[in-house]
Amino acid sequence: MSSDFSQDKDLFAFKDDEQLIFVTDTGSPGSGASRDDERHVWRVLIADDEQDVHDATHFALRDTKILGRALEFHDAYNSDQTVEILRTVPDIAVVLLDVVMETANAGLDLVPVIREQLKLRDLRIILRTGEPNQAPEIDVIRDYDINDYKLKSDLTKKKLYASLTSAVRSYKQLRTIENSKKGLDMILRASSELLTQAGLNNFSQGVIIHIAALLGVPPEGVICVRRRDQPAEEDLMIIAAAGDFCSLVDRPLSAMSQTVTSHLLRESLDNRCNVFHKHGVALYLGSHSRGDMSCYIASIAPISEVDQGLLEIFCGNIALCADNISFLDRLKNYAFTDTLVGLPNRNSLEEVINRFIDEGSDVPYSLALIDIDNFAEINAVLGQEYGDQLLRAAADRVKARFYQPNTVARVGGDTFAVFGPSSHIQKKSLLQPFVNPFQIGGELQLLSITAGIVPITEIQGRGSEAIKDASIVLKQAKSQNRGQVVMFHHKMVEEARERLDLLKNLRSAFELNQLFLVFQPKLKLSDLSVTGFEALIRWRNSNGRFISPAEFIPLAEQSGLIIRMGEWILRNAIAELALLRAKGYMNASMAVNLSVAQLEHADILEMLQRVIGENNIDPSFIELEITESIAMGDIDANLKRLEQIRDMGFKLSMDDFGTGFSSFTYLQKMPINCLKIDRSFVNKSDTKSGREIVEMIVQLGKTLGLNVIAEGVEEEIQGILLKEMGCHEVQGFFYAKPMPRDQLHQWLAERKNRG
Repeated sequence: MSSDFSQDKDLFAFKDDEQLIFVTDTGSPGSGASRDDERHVWRVLIADDEQDVHDATHFALRDTKILGRALEFHDAYNSDQTVEILRTVPDIAVVLLDVVMETANAGLDLVPVIREQLKLRDLRIILRTGEPNQAPEIDVIRDYDINDYKLKSDLTKKKLYASLTSAVRSYKQLRTIENSKKGLDMILRASSELLTQAGLNNFSQGVIIHIAALLGVPPEGVICVRRRDQPAEEDLMIIAAAGDFCSLVDRPLSAMSQTVTSHLLRESLDNRCNVFHKHGVALYLGSHSRGDMSCYIASIAPISEVDQGLLEIFCGNIALCADNISFLDRLKNYAFTDTLVGLPNRNSLEEVINRFIDEGSDVPYSLALIDIDNFAEINAVLGQEYGDQLLRAAADRVKARFYQPNTVARVGGDTFAVFGPSSHIQKKSLLQPFVNPFQIGGELQLLSITAGIVPITEIQGRGSEAIKDASIVLKQAKSQNRGQVVMFHHKMVEEARERLDLLKNLRSAFELNQLFLVFQPKLKLSDLSVTGFEALIRWRNSNGRFISPAEFIPLAEQSGLIIRMGEWILRNAIAELALLRAKGYMNASMAVNLSVAQLEHADILEMLQRVIGENNIDPSFIELEITESIAMGDIDANLKRLEQIRDMGFKLSMDDFGTGFSSFTYLQKMPINCLKIDRSFVNKSDTKSGREIVEMIVQLGKTLGLNVIAEGVEEEIQGILLKEMGCHEVQGFFYAKPMPRDQLHQWLAERKNRG
């Protein structure tokens, strides 16, 4: 994968926690973990073929601690190194995995290897790409077991820290659960029957029976507890009992008539120790997290020292069992509950949907996903605490609106789900909780939402598929219908899959050099001499079918592939111009399209300088064609960048003029040399209205001192009319079609021979 960053030896780092800058500190960044803390680190694997990315990540996170631990970095530069490190280095928490390394899909191909072959289920995978405008493709999220998908350019120091913190926290939780399971397995070998009891009360009942069996006495006893938050004067409670004590369950200890027994239990609880007596034993089974707990077992004979030692060991074992049972109860609740807002989480929602599907109800149900618009900006500007309060308030509103039999859940950062009868899940009802502003910290905050609805009858699968399909609807709504509620239809999924397949094939075609350039001549209308050429990219797939640039160029722009593709086009177009100049066409120019994504990329100026230098071509012979869509972005920044490009010597042309936004408003501000009349106007130039538009554009160009070119000329009459209007240059099929290099050279030779 070619680097999008400067190739000098400087490292790039983060300034003021936000801006990516270059620094001259070439000292090797530390691993992030001191020797004193080597055993208490989070191991992070950076899998990327760009050394700069490794250096930047090390530098940005140097001396960083997450959840009280330092970071220890491991570096891999290709798939084989990544797999080897994952095989040999234990307890790697997070892998920052580049999508494109030695192959177009190297990162994606590693995901099933990590999950299925290496069995690393807890490892958190953050996919990264170096291209700008890279949006997470829907089917990548659907088909690959990844945890996050980020642009490298988006990972400022704060965002990188936030992503790693989220991943590490998730990894820690999974490892905690796994380690708890392992601990329980060891305890099961000693007290398997105790752990078969469901809940602490049932467990306590089993404890009495097992201790009595160990002592060889009848199971006569009680277990009494004192919670950590219980006041000292509050009475103690009996939670389990056996034998003659059974009637005391769930009653206060003061209800016990046997003063010796109650005295022993109080002494054990007050002093947190075992108390041995000739009439019985009170064993302390409490812990700091769970609270105080003591078990009294009646005995008619003194406890021997050997038995006391055995009981000490057994009590420690039982206390650990009780802690883990309590812990598992909390984990079970945590696994199915969102702790921030107190709603069911994604796992719980999946189970609810699965149960509904299994029951086969005739009542039509739907699933809606609700996303708060611009929540990330609110969170960034007003702070995380404010954002958390806002989420809790939104959760309360949605839950109050959608009560039983509906299920309200939180499935993402600012995304809520509502599952219930389709008659309940309607556009108006989803919008209603957000009609009135929220009062947070004394301030009023009005929220808008975007939502997607999927009827369960349209789902082919179970709960997870329902949530994925609802996510597709939500994503499309956010990109095309923000602030609205959108209904599901199968075409959404089909189109998303087709786009992903086409993008995958385009990446492969680009990596395998299956794309090629064609060149269309531009002619001066006054004498039809060749003034230059326009370089156009073409793609013929493995089936021999030509894919229209109108299909694949937008995908390349959305995915960020246009950055590398654009540099490749420019480099090859300039190389062709150098060849043509060697053949005698010294005054010919070469036009190349420059997308908004390329213009806004941080490396654009360096890239232009780099490519020009490779062929020693005067940049004044290179014409970069831009479109009016630059007005849709940061127009001031784009205009400044265009000024810098013109100052480098390049010519700038406004392509497809008249079809974009704010054409006349910004035209005078743009440092352009040429106007290109869009083919749609040329095709209508034989009509009165069409001719007037073309004449207006020609006169506008002349007034501004610009060269005017008409493209898409396909008929002789169009050329005649354009010449009468005073248009300077033309290009189109009537004069010459776009041609590969060899055909172009043959065409030029034939024209030269004809004089």
